[in-house]
Amino acid sequence: MDVMTKPTALVDALSLLPPTPLPALPAGWHPKRYAITVGGKLAVAACNIDIDAERTRILAAEDPPSRLQELLNAGRTGLMVLGDAGWYLELSIELETPHSLIDRFADGRWLVVGGRTDAKSNARVFGPDGTLLNRFLLGDGIQDIGIDSVGRIWVSWFDEGIAGPYNEKWRVAGEERPPSSRGIGCFDATGAFIPLPPIPEVGRIDDCYALTVTGDEAWACPYTEFPLLRLSPNQPVRWWTSELAGPSAVAIDGSCALVAGGYEEDASRLALVSLEGGGEGESVRLLARYDLPLRRRSTSANASKPDWDRPTLLAGRGDMLHLVDDGVWRRWRVSEVLANHEHRPTCE
Repeated sequence: MDVMTKPTALVDALSLLPPTPLPALPAGWHPKRYAITVGGKLAVAACNIDIDAERTRILAAEDPPSRLQELLNAGRTGLMVLGDAGWYLELSIELETPHSLIDRFADGRWLVVGGRTDAKSNARVFGPDGTLLNRFLLGDGIQDIGIDSVGRIWVSWFDEGIAGPYNEKWRVAGEERPPSSRGIGCFDATGAFIPLPPIPEVGRIDDCYALTVTGDEAWACPYTEFPLLRLSPNQPVRWWTSELAGPSAVAIDGSCALVAGGYEEDASRLALVSLEGGGEGESVRLLARYDLPLRRRSTSANASKPDWDRPTLLAGRGDMLHLVDDGVWRRWRVSEVLANHEHRPTCE
């Protein structure tokens, strides 16, 4: 196997887009959840109250828990997009939950989803002017969401959403189990469930670690064996086996992919892989490995297993991998990393 390993210092050189320092949010806003939306735009869901600081203050003052709920009820979520002149506040909506997952339809509508719910509708669709257009349920225990090029909503769930109690009463026509029991689901823009073909040979999904949309399909890496899945309604599922355990993000371009993240020392892994064959259980081929510029929280006694800080955002969108951490936005396009690999000196 011809595998090249590169240190962190060289990773930025793999992208034609330089690292972008992030400007501060407008005064009074606190970032809660970043996302890569349509067109590769960086967006953030921010709160006009510092939830963590308020929770600490309320506990210290021994105020009743209802005090925090009162603050949440009065709070706002700001949906912002990074532009050339800084952050632009597009919408200010009712807070409802301080941990919103967000994405955007191609026509400018926003999707705002609460990751946890007790069977109440947790997805809201807003028009570009802030009008609430629709509400529906996408289940509890949501890991990631993404909107594809034809407006379908893709959802992945972690273990508590797949087998947790809050989704047990969630049913859709023609389905014996809640959509979340599959680990990965697809919905139209009104929240109607779109069945997916069965996933051959993969077995039960207990958690979905990585999900990305590209064009009119989705790709995912589920626990426990972490195959790379290519998903599209009305099309057979394509899948590749992989030894890259615990990935957090994937970006796809044709027959090559960037797979980022992993367990323990592999948390900083950025792997360039080739997808061999037609997706009928072939193995991905590792072409190169790089180290992401993550922050080291501490160094264990075993120097080969550093303790990394969790990045603010590590996500794939189409053919590009995005890392937001320590106030800097970095991007790597699959084709650019592949070109660097193919043109490296033969002595490496």
